Amino acid sequence: MPSIVTANTLASGEVVYLASDGRWVRAITDAAIAATKADAAMLDAVAARAVDAREVTAVYAMDVTVVDGRPAPISVREKIRAALGPTV
Repeated sequence: MPSIVTANTLASGEVVYLASDGRWVRAITDAAIAATKADAAMLDAVAARAVDAREVTAVYAMDVTVVDGRPAPISVREKIRAALGPTV
């Protein structure tokens, strides 16, 4: 199953996703998709460096579906986190 890497910024706590260029982005649709174990290992290594640099915290990989070439969350929790706004 494809996956992406998500985290929270250390400065603001915002939900972010790891993009293919190593930047942390707010839109889940801009996240790099790991289709293989090798892809996932590479993203994990980039994320680990960001944790060491104290850019992000609470890093983890999450399974996604791919819709039109872009990742989409599967679980309700991740749908809420990807909504880019408060839930009321």
